Amino acid sequence: MTMRTHELHPSLVHAPLVLLPAAALVDLAAALRPRDRRLDRLGRNLWWGAASAGLAAGLTGMAASQEIELRSTHAREMMFAHGIGNLCIVLAAAGVSGWRARNHANLTSALSGLLAAGAAGYTAYLGGELVYTHGAGVTALGGAAAESPPLFSAHGMARLGRDAGRGLGWLLQRAYRAVTSRERVQRSALGPIAEAGTGAEPEIH
Repeated sequence: MTMRTHELHPSLVHAPLVLLPAAALVDLAAALRPRDRRLDRLGRNLWWGAASAGLAAGLTGMAASQEIELRSTHAREMMFAHGIGNLCIVLAAAGVSGWRARNHANLTSALSGLLAAGAAGYTAYLGGELVYTHGAGVTALGGAAAESPPLFSAHGMARLGRDAGRGLGWLLQRAYRAVTSRERVQRSALGPIAEAGTGAEPEIH
């Protein structure tokens, strides 16, 4: 069965979800055993692995955001929350990786990893809501996704790069509108967890 360009993202998302907590736990062990240089090197390498895996998952996710159809504004808002959260996590992981390239592991780097892993778990939850509640990439697709070329084809990689750029542009424009209060993000975009105790009924589309 041929893999399409919009199907690459779900095959990559598990790597950063594993590498981020691994980097945090190894940094914690290295901080508690400062004489063990092997642990310190392993933690440093895991941070770079987590940042790289997050970047790959993020870019393919941005491309997928332009290739699948979501039939409601609510689902599109949830996709924005999912994407902007992951963008922040990738930038944070890259920052810690750069710091770790010049410094030994300490409790701060370990705590940063644990916080990033927790945030990644939450954005993964939003991704699950998009798929299992809103049918992102599951329901019958039309438009760009229906026309997307096989990933490993002459046009596949070019399409992936183009749509990743379009996805990043959409994400940043939506973030700008949210920051400037031109278009606020719906609370429901943060998932049913954010509406717990409010009496609001979850939307299903």
